[in-house]
Amino acid sequence: MLTTPSLFITGAPKSGTSALAAYLAKHPEVFFCQPKEPFYWSFDYPEMKRNLNLETLNDYLNLFAEATDQHTVTGEGSTNYLRSNCAIENILEFNPQAKMIAMLRNPVEVVHAYHSENLFAHWEDEPDFETAWRLQDDRLQGRRIPRGCPAMQLLQYREIASYSEQIERLFKLVPAHQRKVIIFDDFKSDTRAVFNQTVEFLDLPPFEMETFERVNAAHGHKSKLLAKLVLDPPAPLKPVVESLRHFLRKFQGGVIEKAKMAMRSKEQRKPMRPEFKSELETYFADDVEKLSSLLGRDLMHWVNAGTSPKAANRQPVSESHDTQTSDACEIVVAGGKN
Repeated sequence: MLTTPSLFITGAPKSGTSALAAYLAKHPEVFFCQPKEPFYWSFDYPEMKRNLNLETLNDYLNLFAEATDQHTVTGEGSTNYLRSNCAIENILEFNPQAKMIAMLRNPVEVVHAYHSENLFAHWEDEPDFETAWRLQDDRLQGRRIPRGCPAMQLLQYREIASYSEQIERLFKLVPAHQRKVIIFDDFKSDTRAVFNQTVEFLDLPPFEMETFERVNAAHGHKSKLLAKLVLDPPAPLKPVVESLRHFLRKFQGGVIEKAKMAMRSKEQRKPMRPEFKSELETYFADDVEKLSSLLGRDLMHWVNAGTSPKAANRQPVSESHDTQTSDACEIVVAGGKN
């Protein structure tokens, strides 16, 4: 009998989800599938799962075939689930007891980092982030879509990092005891505390992690030619390359992931112009204010450096005790200790 996954790290992208999944996977009672992001339940991104050859539910469940009875938590971490219009609902229909974790980071940092990740995956072909940001309206109309991009939504940076509607949907659909929101600032400043709180949320026995190694830092390709051949092969070679990748993914040892790591090189992102960064802070200010209200936590420091007088004059948000929109136990407190 195939294992039913019980944990879903739903996003947001570039907010520590890969690191959290890697740390949890070290717990003896936790199993994470490979690849970490199967994208199966986001039916509004159909090409994402097709690219992984996941056509049926059995194809998806086979990703968890190596889980054993000792694994009381089996999980995956598709970061487009939080953004998807249907993934959360689909997951709950499949497993009403599923637990879900959302990780949120300063939206200006997220869109910048996510653009770099899209370039790395060959889902984006515009190397300058500011230019890519200004292409969003064209791309909504189906123009300037890179050949290797499996879903137009992946290029809508402003929507990916506008969290308030996404969190509203999560809170509406998922009972409070089955959801957890982690703020990246907390995860970065006190990783051990956040990890321990997450273990407790999952009803797992305590587990002492020796070290928390950095995961999925900014990176590029050692060989851009080889990366293009693998990630965006020419049409005559595409069936052969994709068949090989599908075959290698069957091995739970993560052959594809190891190969990707071997191809990576450390790379610093090109900094944004101060004026453009300020523009982004102003753009996201209203959404961050709504998010702050939903979570009962003031996050306006993410955008208060912007030039908008409206953003600069906002007052801190008082904590809400409305269990329909906020639950104190699911918000990780900065610097908290177990």
